[in-house]
Amino acid sequence: MLEPIFFLSIFSVLGSFCDAAASVSQAEFNAALKSNGFKVQKAEIYNHFVEGTKDFTREETAMFLAQLLHESVGFAFREELMCLRAGNDCATRYKDRVGLPGKVYYGRGYIQLTWGENYRAASRALGMGDKLLQQPELVARDTRLSMLVSSWFWKAKVRPRLSGANRNKFGATTRAINAGECTSARLHERAKKRWRIYEKVAKALNVGHKAIENGCYN
Repeated sequence: MLEPIFFLSIFSVLGSFCDAAASVSQAEFNAALKSNGFKVQKAEIYNHFVEGTKDFTREETAMFLAQLLHESVGFAFREELMCLRAGNDCATRYKDRVGLPGKVYYGRGYIQLTWGENYRAASRALGMGDKLLQQPELVARDTRLSMLVSSWFWKAKVRPRLSGANRNKFGATTRAINAGECTSARLHERAKKRWRIYEKVAKALNVGHKAIENGCYN
């Protein structure tokens, strides 16, 4: 009969192995960017990414990274460009019962966070009270916050969709982020671009159990 301490040692080793398997190296991260034609980013972006994906499997990490790359154009943008143009209607478009007067809750972050309600929820989940509701502009100014609110959005809004019949469907993540790309035929090409990015990311990250394309336009 094996001693309990032996079992604990085995579980400790296995746990470390699983963590190592899920963690993405900086070389893999950079390879995922380069394979999709994006510039390699500063090390801080990678570090924030690792911080935001501590409880992700490697399979989920690949899907998350693919969506980040698409939404931010390779981490180049952290806010909704349309809402920076003169004469935009974002103040009224994103007005809800939670948002504060004088603040505009348009898309910010690598996966764009919108609506006052989501800014408040993300802020509280990150242990910041209502700071991001009061100062939504902080999300776009800070690369770490841009990543962490994106991770929060994924866990709160996207991860729940990856269950049951949708467990391994990449398209389900696209539907959770931008359902319009799945329901409007004229936007299907955008959703397909997300899938093509994912395929390259999955290869760069050596994902063992790749997601399938379904869940959005098919």
